[in-house]
Parts: sequence; structure tokens; C-alpha cells
Amino acid sequence: MKDVLRTLIDKLFRPLSGKPAVAAMTFTAVLAAAACDTRTTGVWQLPTPPNRDVVSFTQTPPVNGPTLAQTNDCKQGSPGYRLGSGDKIRVIVLQDTEFSGDYEINATGSISARMLGPIQVVGLTAGEVEEMLRERYRSQGYLVSPRLSVELTAMRPFYIVGEVTRVGQFPYVSCLRVIQAVAIAGGFTRRAGRTRLTIKRYYATSAEEELVTEDTLVEPGDVIRVPERWF
Repeated sequence: MKDVLRTLIDKLFRPLSGKPAVAAMTFTAVLAAAACDTRTTGVWQLPTPPNRDVVSFTQTPPVNGPTLAQTNDCKQGSPGYRLGSGDKIRVIVLQDTEFSGDYEINATGSISARMLGPIQVVGLTAGEVEEMLRERYRSQGYLVSPRLSVELTAMRPFYIVGEVTRVGQFPYVSCLRVIQAVAIAGGFTRRAGRTRLTIKRYYATSAEEELVTEDTLVEPGDVIRVPERWF
């Protein structure tokens, strides 16, 4: 390339030795042509723009909501749920819809099943009630081979007393926590003591209340107490 340029310059500049201005212009044009012909890819090459359709993370993106370890203790409505007063169940008998019905477990812990009368179901699971009804209908001659199912349609309410806007009972929702229960009851009053919240569990064998936090899970039938603060 250098030899070609040297030969070209000799041919162009020899006739123009007496004309300095023209010679200078010609030399500039030759240099520009040489620069355009170069094959180097250094600073003359524009950088490749990034692909904005591809998003990379240096860390795993955060997952909204609590982790699995925080929700493993939320089991209300699971197959192991024990029925109690205030729960509502639905009995579906496939052979004869007249045996089907919706029931609310009364204060004595029983339901009045079609054709069978009062049956104690408190403390049983839905699956255990299903087996008991199937055996009763078969043994009493109402159905030869009963095909039925029992499902929980509504869980018993929870209760809240003390320093909240509205005390009383409220419909239970799955995986309810103390702070959510307080919100359902209208929130804390100005005199509420938030550090001494207690719960009386539905199935507790004594009248003792356990000290809880705002993040503690509430179970169906529990009684939450919000005390008045000391100062």
C-alpha cells in the first residue's frame, strides 16, 4: 500500500511542483482516499448497540408475597380440618338428590341430616362425616350402596374484642392473620396496646390465652383480645 501511495504522489506532484496551492489540495485528497480504503476496524468502527430485548439479572428476581416457609403453617380448610359449631357443610348424594342438603353445625355440634335426624359431627373431618353418613344410610336401609360426598362450604367465624373500632364476630377467610383481623374490625382504637395481643384458641382445653403478634395466624373460632395500653 505504501509503494502505491509513493508512486501516485510522484505522478501527481511532479507536474504541480510550481503550483503549491494546487499541490496541497491534491495531497489532502490523496490522504482522504487512502483513509477510506483502509481496512482497519479500530476507532473508525461504531460500537454494536445492545440488544434491549434481552434482560439479564445479576441475582434471581424477587418473588412477590411470603416465601413457602412462611405459608407452610397455613392449613385451614385442609383435609385435616376439624369441624366445629358455626361451620357449614354440603352433603351431596348422587343416587337421590332428596338426601342432599346444606347444613350449619349448631351449638351442640350436630346437624340434622335428611332422614337420619341429629348427628354429632363436631371434631370430625369432612371425610369422617362422609364415611359416617354412608354407613348410616346403608345400615338403616335408605340406600344400598350410598355414593355421597361432604364438602366444607364455610368455616366458623372468628371473634375480636377490646380496643378495636367494631367488636364482635366476623366471617373467617383463609390464612387470616391478627393484623388482618384487626383491619376487618375497623382497626385499632387510640388506646389499643399493640404489644399485648392475645388469642383464645377454639380448641383450647383451658381458658388460658396465648400472647401473639400481629403476624400470628388466626384459626376459625378463635377469640382475639386487644387490650388497652397502660400509658
